[in-house]
Amino acid sequence: MVKIFSNLNLNGPTPPRVQPRVGDWGPEKVPTTKSKKRMRIWVGLALLAAMIAIFLLGWFVYHAMTGSWGFGIGE
Repeated sequence: MVKIFSNLNLNGPTPPRVQPRVGDWGPEKVPTTKSKKRMRIWVGLALLAAMIAIFLLGWFVYHAMTGSWGFGIGE
């Protein structure tokens, strides 16, 4: 038989334990779009900070092992 209307269950075949509870105005405890955008910015900043920290740690270890700051500085 041909389906005329689509399935309105947006959860699909997921188990009930991972489906959001539905309140009066929609799903409960689901992050908003604004909070998702904020989190994307924070994750990008955290990644940048981690990369800079790893670079500076490597530069410090290089200086401790060779006595030179590298990049032609202090020679």
